[in-house]
Order: sequence, then structure tokens, then C-alpha cells
Amino acid sequence: MSESRLVFDDKERVGKWVAEEVGQRTSWGSFYAMGAEVDGQIVSGVVFNNFNECNATAHIAVSKPSRLLLELLDHAVIQYAFGSCGLKRLTGLVAADNSKALKLDKHIGFEEEGVMKQAGSEGQDVKLLVLWPQNYFRGKANE
Repeated sequence: MSESRLVFDDKERVGKWVAEEVGQRTSWGSFYAMGAEVDGQIVSGVVFNNFNECNATAHIAVSKPSRLLLELLDHAVIQYAFGSCGLKRLTGLVAADNSKALKLDKHIGFEEEGVMKQAGSEGQDVKLLVLWPQNYFRGKANE
């Protein structure tokens, strides 16, 4: 039987895993990370950085979707970002050609706010997304 759990106390390991999954080649700077693991292997994670009083950038990586992902997102989004940190919004930056990530982000409530032309690490456009607390959908399609 596999063992699964949420990881809140190992931000360096989770941050490194998320960086590899999303292609982050530079340091996160000051950040917090939490993840989900199955049998000791991280399968999803969220990194928050670029904090100010109202906003932070959220980076979400998922290698194996599971019920833990919904639990992780509830902890990350509702309890940490909007609860503990008191943020008014979360910002997501996603390469415009990354349809899988865009689909996940929109599914949980992110909305497109703009496009940064040629801002990606390979010169691609990057979509600027926003998640407002009232738009977060736990496990429901954003239609």
C-alpha cells in the first residue's frame, strides 16, 4: 500500500522539484513551498515568491494528479495565501504554449489578465493570470 502525505516542512526539496518541473533556471529568491508526496516522491508542489502585502506569484507543478492535489491546493491557496498571508490575489505566469498548465490554472479559478510578449525563457509569450479568493474552485470546472 502506498503512503501519501502533504509536505509543509521541506521547502528546499519541494522548491527544487517544482523548479525542475516548471523549468525555473534561476533562484526563487525568498519563497515558501509545499507539496504532496507518494512513497517519498514528490508528485505535486506549489511555490510562492515575489511577495508584497497584497500579492504573490504562485508556481504549480503536477506530475501525477491525485486526490492529494486538491488537498494541497486548499492548503496552499485558501489556508496559506489568502488565510495566513492575507493576500488579496495570486499571480500566475504561464507560457502561452503550455496548454496543460493553462487548463489546470483556469480549472481552479485563475483568469487571464494579460500577455507579456516574448517574456518566456525561450522567447515565447507568457500569459499573466490572476486568482482572486472568490474565484477559487476546489475540484470544480471553471465554466
